[in-house]
Amino acid sequence: MASFARSLIKDTGVRADWVDLRDQDYVPNLAVLRDTVSLNPKLLTPDPATGLQVPVFGARNQGSSGRCVGFALANLIDIQRLLQTLRRTPSTSDHPEPDLSKVQEDIVSADMLYRMASFHDRYPELENGEVLAEEGILTLRSAIKGFYHHGVCRDWPFGEPTTDEGRWQSECYLADGPDKARKFTTVGQAKKAREIGLGAYFRLASILNHFHAALNDAEAILTTANIHDGWLEALPDKGGLITWPPALGKTGTHAFVVIGYDEMGFHILNSWGPKWGGYNGQAGVGLWSYTDWAQNVVDSWVLRLGVFAPSAFGASVGEKGTKGDAGPIQSGSTPSFELVGHYMNLDDGYHVATGSYPSFKDGWTRTRKYLSERLDPKADPANKDNQYRGVLIWIPGSLEGIKPAFADAVGRKTLIKDLGLYPYTIFWCNGFVEKSLEVLQSLFDSCEEQAGENAAHLDELIENRVRGVGRAFWRDIELSARRALRGTEELPYEDFESDELDKIKTGFVGDLLFDLLELRKETGCELHIVAEGAGALVVHEMLSLLAHKTRWFDPASLKPRGMDRFDTLHLVHPAIGMPRARKRLIPLINVMNGPVAGKKKRKSSSRKPVVQEYLEYTTPPRARIYVPTPELEERVKFGAYGKSILHLVSRAFEDRYPLPQDADDTSAPYLLRPRPFLGMSGVVDDPTIPVQNAVFRLNCIAAQKHNLDRIPQSALNDDPTITNSIFECIRGFQEKGH
Repeated sequence: MASFARSLIKDTGVRADWVDLRDQDYVPNLAVLRDTVSLNPKLLTPDPATGLQVPVFGARNQGSSGRCVGFALANLIDIQRLLQTLRRTPSTSDHPEPDLSKVQEDIVSADMLYRMASFHDRYPELENGEVLAEEGILTLRSAIKGFYHHGVCRDWPFGEPTTDEGRWQSECYLADGPDKARKFTTVGQAKKAREIGLGAYFRLASILNHFHAALNDAEAILTTANIHDGWLEALPDKGGLITWPPALGKTGTHAFVVIGYDEMGFHILNSWGPKWGGYNGQAGVGLWSYTDWAQNVVDSWVLRLGVFAPSAFGASVGEKGTKGDAGPIQSGSTPSFELVGHYMNLDDGYHVATGSYPSFKDGWTRTRKYLSERLDPKADPANKDNQYRGVLIWIPGSLEGIKPAFADAVGRKTLIKDLGLYPYTIFWCNGFVEKSLEVLQSLFDSCEEQAGENAAHLDELIENRVRGVGRAFWRDIELSARRALRGTEELPYEDFESDELDKIKTGFVGDLLFDLLELRKETGCELHIVAEGAGALVVHEMLSLLAHKTRWFDPASLKPRGMDRFDTLHLVHPAIGMPRARKRLIPLINVMNGPVAGKKKRKSSSRKPVVQEYLEYTTPPRARIYVPTPELEERVKFGAYGKSILHLVSRAFEDRYPLPQDADDTSAPYLLRPRPFLGMSGVVDDPTIPVQNAVFRLNCIAAQKHNLDRIPQSALNDDPTITNSIFECIRGFQEKGH
C-alpha cells in the first residue's frame, strides 16, 4: 500500500488557486454548530471485502493517475446528489425511503471532470504558457469552471464498455474503454451532462470556524493540502489516522473532500480505494488532525449543485461569482454544453482548444455525419424526430467578445430549430477581439481625460489617437477572416500568386462551406447565411474561395435569382468597405435579387422598432442588408466616441482611398477621403451601388425611450428586431417553397 501511495504524491501536484478579487467568499451564518459532523449513515453500506462501511457510491481509486482533482470533485458531487435525493423524498408511509441499492450505476464520471478541467487549467506563474508534462490539474478553480461550463455525465463503474452514449466511462473501471482517449464530450454526452450542473460555489477561508460552519451547511468541502508520508500510514489496522508529525515532511499536494469533523480533527474522503482509511470503520475515510490541517491546508471551496431546470439554462449569475454586481441580476457566462455540436470557435484560423468554449478539428466532421442522416427539405419544423429542412449558418460580428456572442447563439438556437433548421455558429475571432477592445478602451479613456467628456473635438482626437492600433487591429481581423477560409499558412494564398487550383488551401470554414454545398446537392436541403458586422468579411472570403476553387461565383454560372447556392443571405450592419464589397458581395446580391426596381417605400411612422424595406417589391428579396435609418445612425455612439463603430473603422481603421503614385498632394493619409461601408445608412443614396432593393432599415430600438436618446453600439447590436425580421423572412420563403 505504501509503495502504491508514494506514486501518487509527487512534487508536481495541485497548486494554490491564484487570487481573484471577483471570487465570492463563504460567510458563516449564526446557526448553532453541531459538536460533530460525519457522513450521513444512510450513505454507507457494508463492504464484505474489508469488513468496513463503504460509501454507497463506492470508494473511488484513482490508481497511479494524477487525476485527484477530478476524483475529489466527483466524490463531492455524488454526496450532494444523494443528500438531495434523501431530502426531496421525505420518509413517510406514503413516501418510503429512497432505494440507494443501485447508486453505483448513477455515480458521476471523475474522468470527465478531470478532462473538462484541463480546458481551464492556466497558472499565471508558469512562463510562456508552459504546461506541465506530467498528468494532473493545477488548481481547484479549473475543475470548478470545467464543471460549470460542461456539467458532468454519469460514469459506468463496471469492467465492460458502456453502450449508453450519454455516459463517460472512467479509466479506473476499464482501462481501454470507449472514452480512454476522449478529450471532449460527444453531443450525446453533452446533452446528458446538462442534468447535473453547478448551482453556486464559494471560496472558503482557512479559518477553523469557517470550516466547521461550512460542514454544517454543505456537509462536504473540496480541499487541497500538502501531504506527507503520514498519509501512507492511514490504514484500517491503524484506525485510519493520518500520522502527525510526519517523518519525512511534505511529499506533494493532493485534492480530496472534507466530509466531517470531531474533537480530534477533520474526516476526509480520499480517492485511494477502500483499503485506505478506515476511520470510524469507514473505508476510504481518514482523520486529518487540526494541527496537520493548520500547517498544510492550501485551498478550499464549498459548492451547491443546481436544480435540473432545462428552461432556465444560461440564466445564472455567472462563473465568477457576484462580487461587485449592482442592479438587477443578469445572465452570466453561458455553459459550453448549451451549444455542443452547434459551433466552431477559431482564432486566426486555428481551433481554440482551451478556455470556456473549446473547439476541435473533428467537431464539424461529427456534425456533418449527424446532419447527413437527418436533412430532409420536406421535414415539418414541428417534428420531434430531429429531422431538419436545412442549415442556418450564423457568423457573429468580430466586435464583440466570445462570451456575449456565445450567449446570443444559445438564445437563438431554439428559434432557429423552430424553423426546422439546424443552427451552426462560426466564432472566427471573437476571443482575440475581446482582449483587443480593452486596449482601445484605454485609449478612449485617455482621450476623454485630455479633452473632457462631450468635447467638440473628442471624436477627432479619438480617431487620430487610435489610428495606429486600429489599423493593426482591423488588418488582423481581415487576416482572421481569410485564414478561416484559406487555412493557416504563413502567408495565405493571394489571388495574384498563382492560378493553379491545387495550390489553393482551404481552412476549417472553407471545408465546412464545401461540405454544406455538397449536402445541399445530395439532399436538396435549405442553406441560409447570416453575417453580423465584420462577419461580412467571412462571407466575402467564402465567395472568393468558391470563385477560385470551383469557378462557382461567376454570376453567369448561377441559376436565376441564385437559388442553387444560398436560399437567403442576411448581412446585418455589414462592416466591409465598398471597394471589397463590390468584388463579390454586391454581384451576388444582384444575382439573388434581380435588377434594382421599385419605388422608394414611404417611411414608417411607427414609434416601435420596425425593419422596413427601402424599395417596394413584388418578389421578396433573398439577399438583404440591414442598416439603421440616418436618424438612428446619428444617435449611435461607441464608448466615448460619438459615432458608430462603422464610422470609427471607416475613418481610423480601414485604409483610405489611396493617392495616385505620382500625385503632388502631400497631405497626410488621414486627410484623404475615408471609404464608405456597406452597413452605413448612406449606402442607399449612392446610385453607383446597386443594392437599394436589398436594403432594409431599422428605425429605432426597444431600449430607446426617446428619439433623441444616445444609443450605445452594444444596445444596437443586442436589439432583437432585426433577428426577428430575419426569421420572419426565412419562414416566408419556406411557406412559399423554393
